[in-house]
Amino acid sequence: MRAPTTTPLLAVDNLTVDFGAGTPKALDGVSFELRRDEVLGIVGETGAGKSVLARSLLNLLPEGGRVVEGDVRLDGASILEMDEAEQRRIRGARIALIGTNAKALLDPVETVGAQIARVLRAHKPCSRRQAWAAAVDLLSQVGIVNPERRASAYPHQLSGGMAQRVVIAMAMVANPDIVLADDATLGLDATIQVQVLDLLVKRCRELGAGVVLITHDLGIIAHYCDRVAIMRDGRIIELEQVGGFLDAPREDYSRTLLEAAKVRPTPMVGGELGESENAERLLDVTRLEKFFPIAGTTEVVRAIDDVSFTVRKGETLALVGESGSGKTTVGQCLVRLLESDSGGIIFDGVDITNMPVKEFRALRRRIQMVFQEPYVALNPRWPVRALIAEPLQLDPSMDRRDRERRVRELLDLVHLPMSLADAYPHQLTAGEQKRIGIARALATGPDFVVFDEPTTALDIRVRAQIIDLVRDLQAEIGMSALFITHDLNSVRSLAHNVAVMRYGKIVEYGETETIFARPVEDYTRMLLAAELPIEQGTIQRERAETRRLSATA
Repeated sequence: MRAPTTTPLLAVDNLTVDFGAGTPKALDGVSFELRRDEVLGIVGETGAGKSVLARSLLNLLPEGGRVVEGDVRLDGASILEMDEAEQRRIRGARIALIGTNAKALLDPVETVGAQIARVLRAHKPCSRRQAWAAAVDLLSQVGIVNPERRASAYPHQLSGGMAQRVVIAMAMVANPDIVLADDATLGLDATIQVQVLDLLVKRCRELGAGVVLITHDLGIIAHYCDRVAIMRDGRIIELEQVGGFLDAPREDYSRTLLEAAKVRPTPMVGGELGESENAERLLDVTRLEKFFPIAGTTEVVRAIDDVSFTVRKGETLALVGESGSGKTTVGQCLVRLLESDSGGIIFDGVDITNMPVKEFRALRRRIQMVFQEPYVALNPRWPVRALIAEPLQLDPSMDRRDRERRVRELLDLVHLPMSLADAYPHQLTAGEQKRIGIARALATGPDFVVFDEPTTALDIRVRAQIIDLVRDLQAEIGMSALFITHDLNSVRSLAHNVAVMRYGKIVEYGETETIFARPVEDYTRMLLAAELPIEQGTIQRERAETRRLSATA
């Protein structure tokens, strides 16, 4: 560890950024210090200025952005006053940025191992062989299986989660003094997220480096950060020690964020889940299987392997597991976007497994799906009004005026203003797109809806609103749901039962509270250990800090 010093590692003083006349300031008088061996969390909703702040610290603002006031000092030296050559030398070597959208950050025509090795050789004296070995080692540390083979892969050959881990490895390979992690674990499985965050914080503690951890997840803040800054409209409105913030935030806005992030117990269905079990059954899935052939071989991927479960009326079943476990494939088989290879799907007493398409089309009004990426699922050429009204045209009894009235009702149901009816998908926020996807799925008054990762990548308050919306719909219209997710905090707030999937199989199945309190399978315990509930964060951070101080004493 480097020798302690009174000079802050990073000092940001009254930093102000704008993108031209007529636009609000992206950053407005932001000031803070980052010490060595410190993890500073920055939290704020979309548009708060978090990502602009991260790029300002490296003087890498997007086109049109400029620093109009303030300074950024690294070990007392102004970064903004350095010439271009000096700034290039510190980027990656002393300050590294981990961004999101990894596929866009990686060079598509160079292997990922070569890209990591190139960063190391640009900043540290080492041979090609040493740099390659360091790259492979880091890929292993960030949780990539068979890192030697993956190092020789190109970005398009990796999943989004793997590509994100490559970007993280690239940022850490030169052992920088400061790591700017801008939603660096967004979209990763909970187990991989914890593994990556543990590695990031551990390496920075060992090197006496500093971390700026930008996130919308207060669970991450509670478990990993020393201090937290709350951003809103380009300003830091609160900067506190994490423990003090979690106990008593000063600002109303901070209290609202904290309350929205907390787990709310799931209400029982009619208060009597255990009674009249057979009469309440809406969906019975029995020994469902779906295989995909591997090109050029006789082998298959067993995406769904002997899966069985039940969903009763007014009930939510959460299907959890890591990426590739088969969760989404199950959902797509239930709505017949994919045809299963064997097994049975009984919906409201009717076997729909191999029902002819024409017959199922009539029943399809009662079974709908909300897709994980609504922007991809929504026709970009259609306004919201047309997107929601399209399913209604299947009902010949409805005329244009009826459809317009139903669109108004649906927008109100998902808490969106009628003024958005003429907007196009690209003009909506991620949360609004999710709500339009839900409104579209609810247009035909379904009894059962598959929600595929409905809370992924959403702001704290929007995620809470989506959860509340699903709960309200169950209370108002008796809707049943399959909730596919890796967000365990949302599961505890929404699901009555949980099915844990791994490698296409359900390895554990039961009531939510029972699964969370007394998991039976090792895999389930591993998933739950990766959960980052706010309520436990302070205790775990204090224990970790005690162990760290004991080790350095």
